[in-house]
Amino acid sequence: MRTLTPGQWYLRFTCKQCEAKQVLFADLSSGESRIRATYVVECSMCLHKGSYDGEDIERYQHPVDQEV
Repeated sequence: MRTLTPGQWYLRFTCKQCEAKQVLFADLSSGESRIRATYVVECSMCLHKGSYDGEDIERYQHPVDQEV
């Protein structure tokens, strides 16, 4: 499993079969650009291979760890 960087933005999809959220890759636009591509990817949980476009992909900012 990959390590996510606190505060970093990522593009992710929700598997159409098992509904697990999966990170595609880092969002270099920090959540600003429009997604104009279609990605065909396999879910790491159920191995379902699906097609995801801009309407299926969401932006996700990994939480920053807060020390109290």
